[in-house]
Amino acid sequence: MSKKNGDGNTGALDVVLTDWVTSVVRKPVTRRQFLKVAGIGGVGTLALYAIGCAPELVETASVARDVYVANALGMVIGNPARCVGCRRCEQACTEYNEGKSHPAIARVNVRRNWGFGPKGVQLGYWRGEGRFGNHRVIQDACRQCSHPVPCQLACPYGAIEVISPTNARVINQEKCQGCRTCQRACPWGMTTFDEEIKKATKCHLCNGDPECVQACPTGALQYIPWEDRTKDIPSRFVVPSYIGIPAAVEESCVECH
Repeated sequence: MSKKNGDGNTGALDVVLTDWVTSVVRKPVTRRQFLKVAGIGGVGTLALYAIGCAPELVETASVARDVYVANALGMVIGNPARCVGCRRCEQACTEYNEGKSHPAIARVNVRRNWGFGPKGVQLGYWRGEGRFGNHRVIQDACRQCSHPVPCQLACPYGAIEVISPTNARVINQEKCQGCRTCQRACPWGMTTFDEEIKKATKCHLCNGDPECVQACPTGALQYIPWEDRTKDIPSRFVVPSYIGIPAAVEESCVECH
């Protein structure tokens, strides 16, 4: 949509509209909020919500289960050709987030692939990846899945949220009850569990400046603009059949899918 001024050039309205559309697209709106707002007043009401002028709609939408459709703005990826298996990324992650060196709960994962690669000891020994195979160390990081987000939908307490400014999928520690359902729901096993505090943790992208990326001495980790990698990377675990989309969410999905 554009409006031209008298001399045929695009007017200032274009700039305003472009900025508004960009802000709406990037705003982390939940799917249910979008449906509520769009159903009540169409685009005009959505505009009011986007600029923060419809608080009653937010309150109404929050009663139901939140389903986030906003994609993350970035993600951490690994380059195995550069990884030397020093695992400084794991140490930096937990020191920054937990204030302790505890690689077992790091949000970036090198340790489980260090010896025999993602396929494990049975398939990886002397034939596959890892230090005891072809010496290729694979780094695992959260995919920041697009909608539907497996861990977020599986959490029975609504503890996994989409948080600005990166739109990362983040576990709200106050809501987390330590049931570990999110661990079983992630096909790549990228949520971890801190036994000391009985809470789950996962990558929150460190506000767009990941500590693991900064700590890597070989540049094997990078923070890049988000892209959907879920189809390219084979799943590590089979998600149990009893973990699925909650009934209240599944009903609303029919409206869009």
